[in-house]
Amino acid sequence: MTPRSEHRYFLSSHGVVFEAFWPRPARSGLDWVRAGLYNLFFDGPTPGSPEHAVDPDALSAAIGHVEEQDVEAATRAFIKLGYVVNVHEHSLQ
Repeated sequence: MTPRSEHRYFLSSHGVVFEAFWPRPARSGLDWVRAGLYNLFFDGPTPGSPEHAVDPDALSAAIGHVEEQDVEAATRAFIKLGYVVNVHEHSLQ
């Protein structure tokens, strides 16, 4: 699986939503311009994105924990990969 900046899953056995977000890099205005130019001229992910920093096999293992509905193991695995994790109750709003 290709690492993305955002992963969101509903864990039905727990009634919670599991969200893992890649932290947005701290950049100055000039760094944002450089990142934009990089995206314009080169195909592929921006340096510093999860596509460069996350091992796809480790991500598959972390997602395996989500599929097993093991919230604690999934949280540890995603945090170890560098993601920020948020788990909250599912609401129908």
